[in-house]
Order: sequence, then C-alpha cells, then structure tokens
Amino acid sequence: MIGGLPDGALLCIGLILLVFGGEAVVQGSMKIADHFGMPSFLVGFTLVAIGTSLPELGVVLNALSRGTEESVDLAVGGVVGSNIANVMLVLSIAIILGATSKPDKNLREDALMLLVATGVILGATLLGEFPAWLGLMSIVSMGAYFAYILKTREEDSGDEGESWIPGGMGIASIAFIGGLFLVKYGSDFLIEGGEGVAISLGVPETVIGLTLVAFGTSLPELAVTITASLRGVQGVAIGNILGSNVANVMAVLSIGSIVGGGIGITDSFMDLDIWVLVASSGLVACSILIGKGLSRPLGGFMLVGYAAYIIRLFVGS
Repeated sequence: MIGGLPDGALLCIGLILLVFGGEAVVQGSMKIADHFGMPSFLVGFTLVAIGTSLPELGVVLNALSRGTEESVDLAVGGVVGSNIANVMLVLSIAIILGATSKPDKNLREDALMLLVATGVILGATLLGEFPAWLGLMSIVSMGAYFAYILKTREEDSGDEGESWIPGGMGIASIAFIGGLFLVKYGSDFLIEGGEGVAISLGVPETVIGLTLVAFGTSLPELAVTITASLRGVQGVAIGNILGSNVANVMAVLSIGSIVGGGIGITDSFMDLDIWVLVASSGLVACSILIGKGLSRPLGGFMLVGYAAYIIRLFVGS
C-alpha cells in the first residue's frame, strides 16, 4: 500500500488524478498546437503519445532493476497488453464517441509506422529476445520519423477546437507537463491498488501483466483520448493512440533493452497475445491504408473482440 492506503482507495484516487490529468494534457496540447501553428494530430502523435507512454517505461525499468524473470515477463506483458488495449479498447471507444479521422496522407504514414512498430515486437517475440541492437535501431528509426513529420507537416493547419486555458505558452506548458505528472501518478496508484486486489484474489502474475498492468498503463491514453473525443479534438484522440503504440515499442522497450543489455521474451506470448496484437493493429492500419477509415462498426467489433480476449486469458489461467 502507498502511504498506508487500502487498495480500493488507491484505485479511486488514481481515477480522479487521471481524469484531471487527461483534461490538462488535452488543453495544454491544444494551446501548444495553436501557438506553433501545428495540427493537433501532430501534437498527439508526438508529445502526448510519448508522455502517456511514461507509465510503461517506468514499469519496464522497474522490472529490469529487480532483475527477476517474473518481473520482466510482467513488464513485457504490460507493454504487449497495453498496445492491444490501446487499439482494441481505447481506439474503439474513441471511434464510438465519434473521434474518426479521414484517411489522408498523414494518417496513412502514421498507420505504416504503427505496422513497423508491430513488426518489430513480433520479430523480437520470434527471436525470444528484444536485443540491445534492435533497441538502438528502433530509437534511431523513431527519431528519424519524428524529424520527418515535423519537417513535412510544419505548414499543416488545423482548427479542431479552442483551449479554455488562459494566457500564453507558459501556462499551457505548465498545464501540459502537470497533466502528464497527474496521469503518471494516477496510473501508479491504480496499478498498485489493482495489483493488490488481483493478488489477494489469487490471479496468476502473467495474467496480471497482460490485463491489469496493461490496462493500468493504458489509462493515461484512455483518459486523454476520451477527453479529447468528447471535446471534438479528433487529432489528439487518434494521434495519441497510434503514437503511443509506436512509442511503447520503439522507445519504451528499446530504452529498456539498451539499459538491460537486452530483454528476454518468454515463449508464452506466442500462444495468443502477440497474434492478437498483430491482428488488431493490422486491421486498424489496413482500414486506414485502403481508404475506408475508422467506422463505428469497426470500433464495436474490436471492443467485443477485446472483451473475448480478456475472458480467454482468465479462463485459460
């Protein structure tokens, strides 16, 4: 327990922090985008996506510091499960709430990057390890892509809503950074409280990684995405999800592999989880690439699929 608080209280506190943090991140990003004349999609794919991947990075680095196989499996499961939840749960909710986006050139490029990131983690799973050299290559590739989109999309403009934050960049930056801290610590509280509840019920640790830890580390994306969707800021909602999945693999696991000299990946992920990730990410990317876009029926289909996947994990345990 954190500060002697019961697990249930930690869950509630975490939820409150995530709600307020998500609002601050969205409002801050809108203000930043307006100041620099950047589309909110670009801000969502970069700043917001990286910021909301901080919980995953914290879990991975914490696991590596412990050095046990169980903790590493938990962390890897958290990243794999988080990417699955981002696509099948968070994106589905965003689509159902109306945060659709036309499959223009920019969105197609980001969908391709999502496929690249998914291919990287698939390859690492087949190898049984995320080696340091792959981590270095991934970080360089992500950095090059971010540089490319910053250069090619700097003249894009978007009018996706006005922020209620007063003042200029100073207050917007404080709101943005403060919001990231709130979603980070909110996630910590939710994970801590949720793990305590799950362990007390005798749920296997591997299932905790793929479900509870994954869901907990996806809560920042969920909080930001729902807030952005309800406010009609579609660029932040969609960009946050795609960018976060890219960052989880190309930055989070990559940094972890470099710090730890490689990350071992257990064969158990080959049974179901990696294929669910490949199928869901591939479905979303292909829907964007072939020009169909993201429809509400697709969102409903993936949401049902995610529920079936979670049930299968618990039944199979």
